[in-house]
Amino acid sequence: MNAKTITYTYPAHITQQTQSGKPLVFFAAPATEIDQWVGVPQRSRLEDEETIGFQRQENKTRIKELSSFYHDERNIVQNPLLAAPQSETSVKFTPLEGHADFGMLEIVSPDFSESSLLVLMSRVVERLETRVPELKDAPLDQERLSSIMERGRKEHGIDDLVEEDDDDDDSAEENGNGTGDDAASVLLTDETHLIDFYTELKGRVRVLEALDPDKKPERILGFDRAAMISYLKPIMLVDGQHRLRGAVLAAESWAEGGDGEAFLLEAAEEGKDPAQAKAEFIAKHARRLPVSLLMDPNPSEHVFQFVVVNQKATPMGKALLGTIVSTSLSKEELDPVAQRLKDAGIKLDDSQAIAYLTRADDSPFKNCVQTGITGPAGDRSTALQWPVLKGLVGIFRELSGGKLYSEPTDWARMWGKYHLDESALVAAFETHDEKLAEWARPDGPWRAIFIRFYTIIKDKFGADDPEASNAWGTTNSNLFNKISLTILAADYFEFLRLQKRTLNSVDDVDATMESWLEGVNLAYFNRNWKVEKKDTPAVRRRWASLWHSYRKNPESLPKEGLFNPVAGA
Repeated sequence: MNAKTITYTYPAHITQQTQSGKPLVFFAAPATEIDQWVGVPQRSRLEDEETIGFQRQENKTRIKELSSFYHDERNIVQNPLLAAPQSETSVKFTPLEGHADFGMLEIVSPDFSESSLLVLMSRVVERLETRVPELKDAPLDQERLSSIMERGRKEHGIDDLVEEDDDDDDSAEENGNGTGDDAASVLLTDETHLIDFYTELKGRVRVLEALDPDKKPERILGFDRAAMISYLKPIMLVDGQHRLRGAVLAAESWAEGGDGEAFLLEAAEEGKDPAQAKAEFIAKHARRLPVSLLMDPNPSEHVFQFVVVNQKATPMGKALLGTIVSTSLSKEELDPVAQRLKDAGIKLDDSQAIAYLTRADDSPFKNCVQTGITGPAGDRSTALQWPVLKGLVGIFRELSGGKLYSEPTDWARMWGKYHLDESALVAAFETHDEKLAEWARPDGPWRAIFIRFYTIIKDKFGADDPEASNAWGTTNSNLFNKISLTILAADYFEFLRLQKRTLNSVDDVDATMESWLEGVNLAYFNRNWKVEKKDTPAVRRRWASLWHSYRKNPESLPKEGLFNPVAGA
């Protein structure tokens, strides 16, 4: 599995901003050459599975605009590409004698041109195991593996593809988690999906191994060679993918013009290989782009640099930022930069808390919330927005924001002030501040309470039919939207406060909600309220008032026309 290597060398300058910081190496290289040794770990979906990259997906329009800009040779972009090595051995800086700050940079890149998809995918698996050694012994999700095997049989006609009986099954049984529920929480943080991506890769490797050796597909169940190679290149691009792609496109488009055609015609007359001649022409016209190479191979530092650059200089959407921060690293990789991210103003705890709820099997919000992933398999427009889930989480986690829109009282804060200290869930701590901090950890007691509360709401009031008025998972619904979900949480905390009830366990959620919803018609949200624009002050106040009054005296449902204040009802 050892691929040939290609060594690239560049004159470079090395510097160190601080004594404890890693060195920075500055150099320039042709864009088309950079494209050979740099990987762009895009955060996207391959089939229905998210990758573990942290770059946004390419914006084709922006790339074309940059390509046009680059076509005018007078136009200069000063910002360097930001990059970092994937390993200690992939780069080497050799200083000039007598000039320690100047020297030659060597980048050693494997040549994957002849490597099969099986070889590439196996190498990505090995790289993940190097990053997180515990992955080798982790109990894999057997249901997920079975699904991959079955798809392999159907799509590639493999009759003898069998699921391996290996140590994964034994490990799962010994740990009491045959369903794989605890694997991520035991091995990695709850907020990372590295283990899921690892399992997807392992399953596809098994499918590839079962194929006829003469078959060397470029793509298997949505995962292709280009994506795998991007993970294996020696340098990781931290920032600047559009500048790089635009420069490469500009160089390639030169070959389509008159000068390119003349060059290729002359090369053909001289008997040169057309493909090689075109590559030479493109390389000749490629811009030399500046590169700033941080000499640190740690994935945690790569993500830290990316987040700081994109949050401080060119802010990205909160959903994608939160998704990237929370799911690109294992716990061991995240811990060293967690405090640095917080100090830089990145609300890491929020991202971790929300990311779990968008992925966990026991969460009623799984696959129902926008994550910032674009493309054909990306977010649905009717999925709940990331900031909305953040607000709902805040009511339970921070015990803040639990207001009925028609009233000023924050019932979540009031319950926390008067009843949290009594809870057995935080009994091990002494002061109110300590109890509140324990409660609010990203995986603290609040989370189980939150999940159980909205699971009951979903089961009692929701419907699986996306066209239903009370559909769960689409914001077109009367139920699954910011207004209704906030009103229900605020009203529940008001009930707990007025009834002077604390929560000592998840079972208490069931008991208190049964009392809270006593007599309520479960068809409340399953009617045509005839409201198109929900998130307006008038609608918020009206819906809060109608629910609050009805829940306290549920003799008859409010008339449907009352829910639309614009109609003058």
